[in-house]
This record gives sequence, C-alpha cells and structure tokens, in this order.
Amino acid sequence: MKGEGDMKKLMTLVCGAMLAAGILSGCGSKEKAVEPTTAEAAKETTQEEGKETTAEAAKTEAEPVDFSFWCISAHEAFYRSRIDAWNKENPDKPIHVDLVSVGGSDRQSKLLVALQTGQGAPDFCDVNIIHFGVYYDFDEIPFVSLTDLVKDEEDKFIKSKLDMYSYNGELYGSPTQAGANVVFYNTKIMEEAGVDIDSIITWDDFVKAGKKVAEKTGKPMTAVETTDMYPFQSMVLQKGSDFFDAEGNVIINNETNVEILEYLKSWLDDGIAVTMPGGSNTSENFYEFFNNDGMGALIMPLWYMTRLEEYMPDLSGHLAVRPMPVWEEGQQYTSACTGGTGTVITNQCENQELAKEFLYFCKLSYDANKECYLQLGFAPFRSDVWEDEALSVNREFFNNENVFGNVAASLKNSNAIHNNPMVPKAFDIVSSDVMYSVFEAGTSTPKEALDRAADTLNSQK
Repeated sequence: MKGEGDMKKLMTLVCGAMLAAGILSGCGSKEKAVEPTTAEAAKETTQEEGKETTAEAAKTEAEPVDFSFWCISAHEAFYRSRIDAWNKENPDKPIHVDLVSVGGSDRQSKLLVALQTGQGAPDFCDVNIIHFGVYYDFDEIPFVSLTDLVKDEEDKFIKSKLDMYSYNGELYGSPTQAGANVVFYNTKIMEEAGVDIDSIITWDDFVKAGKKVAEKTGKPMTAVETTDMYPFQSMVLQKGSDFFDAEGNVIINNETNVEILEYLKSWLDDGIAVTMPGGSNTSENFYEFFNNDGMGALIMPLWYMTRLEEYMPDLSGHLAVRPMPVWEEGQQYTSACTGGTGTVITNQCENQELAKEFLYFCKLSYDANKECYLQLGFAPFRSDVWEDEALSVNREFFNNENVFGNVAASLKNSNAIHNNPMVPKAFDIVSSDVMYSVFEAGTSTPKEALDRAADTLNSQK
C-alpha cells in the first residue's frame, strides 16, 4: 500500500523515542529529581503533543487502496454506505471503490469476456445465481475462495444459502440475503372475500382460500410466471426436490416435480390463478396489474419488498407478509431460498486479502446483515442477527407490521439449489420452455415438458 512503509518507519521512530525516554528515566541516580521549570514543562508538553499529532497524521494520510466493483443498481446505495463505514472504522486501511452500476445481462457478458481473456475484470462483481454456474466450467474457477471467511462461523449462516455459491467444498460468492420465499397478501381483497390469512397454513388451505377469493371478488388468488420460474421452483425446493441432485444428476423430471407442476396447472384450470401479465415478476405489465389490486396474493422471496415499494406504491398499507404455506405440517423445509446475487472477488484482483476483509465487512458480518435488512428489506442469511431488536420494526407499507417477526421462524429450514455448471441451462429451459408450454401455450403436459427438459440437459452434459 502506498505510504504504508513511511508510516511504519515513522511510528517505529516515535515508539523508539518514547521507549528510550522511559528507560533513561528508570535508570537514573537516586538523587532527588529536579523539577522542570514552567518553560521546560511547556516545551515537553508541546513535544509530546507534536509526537501524537505526527503519529495521528501518519494514520490519516495513509493512501487508499483502489478497487473496482460492478454492482446491481438496487444495491448501490447500500454498498456506498458500507464503503463509508469501512473507511470510518479502518482509518489505517482506507479504500477507494470505483462502484459502477451495470445492468444484469450486460454485467454478465462483460464479466465473462474479461475473465475469458484474462484482462479488464473488476475486483468485485455481483453475479446472479442464474449465471453463477457458468464459471464452474472454467479450467480454473476465476473467483477467489471465500471459505476461510466463514469457516469459524458456519453455524451462524443459513447453510443452504452458502451452498448456492459453493462448488467442490469452496465458497466463491457472498450472498446478499436469505432469499426465503413468503406470501404477500392484499388485505383489501382478503377482507372482501372473508379470508383470514393467518388460517392459511398449508398449500391446500391456500387453494381453499383462493377459491373463496375467486368466488367472492371475481379476482384470482395469485399468478404463475410463464417466462420465469416462480412459484414452481420455490415449491419444488420447499418439498425437498431440485432440478439436480447433490452429485449433479438430472432429476428435473422426477415424480415430485411433475406433481408440483400439475398442481400449479390445476390452479389455472380452477380459476384461482392466472398467467402473470408480462410473463414475469419484473414486467411493467405485472407491476400495473398487482398495483391495481389485480390479485389476492404474490408468492415471492422477501427481497421483493423493495420492488413493491418502488413500483407498486398504491399497495402501501394493505399488503401483509406471511410465511410460505407448507405441504404438510412438520415437514423438513418450511421455505426455499431462490434467486439472489453472489458478490465475488475475481482472480484479477491484486490486493486479494484486503478485498476479502472488506467483503466480509460489507456483506458477511453481523452488522452488514442487519443493515441490509434495514436499508433494503433483505432477510439476513446470518441467523444470529434474527433476534436483533433493530429488525423488530413495523413497516408502514406492509400493513404497519413487524414483517421479519412474522416470517423469521419459517426461514430456519430453507432449502436451496445444488449448484453446478449445468444449472444456468436448466434455469433457461424451465423459464423459456417448460413454464410457457404448460401454462401459456398449453402444448405440453407437465410430464411431457419436464421429460423434454431432462432429455435436453442430459444431452448437453
């Protein structure tokens, strides 16, 4: 680090001088010490103050280490707050971060090219889970291992969330949030239909409530995506299944997954669900639909709170957040970790140790998890933060309730994907073919669509 050597030399000289002074005073004669004159005392005080001022100046004049960071725009303000906090708490190790907000697909393509060519990659980058597995196909994974940052605190993290960004036992990305799924209920519609949302415990309860909503209000209970995977993938994970097993074998067309897709298809057939306007939860058509009280409930991860506040302001005050219904009481998994972004340190970073220190401070630490919820509404992936009083805040937008308190218990047993190089391909097939052909076009049965997906994935292995 520039300036660090000079600082160390200066501190050594100062400490040496102070030590020498202490030794000489201790080794003098036993004769009565001569009291210094007022002028001499003032001179000594000035000298001591000068030493302290010089030492302090050496600390504050340490030149910052430069880092580059390609991030998601929605996270930019949070990252800036963590950078400021780092520099305030670590004046001897200041950093300057060139934080650049880059769109998802653009960020992915630029990062891929930079890592393939060996030049131009940032030190830090946000990598969406749908792209993460791509980098496991490299001869050498181009990210710095973060395993040592969590090894002494593994019991404090949601293990399945860390597993999402791990491969062959090494952690390569820092999560941003738990990503646990919940249900956002429109309380106006629920009250009109006479539905008590706190009585909805299982998915069968959800269906019964949905039929009541459709009958009483003429509106659907919920919507399913046709160009993305919600809530299909969430329900698959919650039931203990996945698209791949732990060894990377394709299980996308197993009996459990087929049954869940058939279950969702029955929702559409029975009129309690519709296909999501615009195809996905990121569509402006959907924002308008849900904002105008178009349906009774939305099944999404807790991180969707920020989208609701930003793009669907008319829902303020009448959205209540509750745990994801379960398949049966007492089941192993009560929720599912889906979506999300892992922040990586690329292998082109020159100061990797300091980068790791900052990344821990920024995203993995206790305070980082707490601040992430307070600033962004993201559920902490550190369970030791869940009891923090700071999280027990009522959020006016969400029925003026303690949102985290309502769902915290359901987060403890959340399932997540088995990540591997084939995962991005599986996500693409489900989003572009399975969901559309079953729910929108009606050209395939759930079994036909999932069998086709399995054949495609197996042929590409």
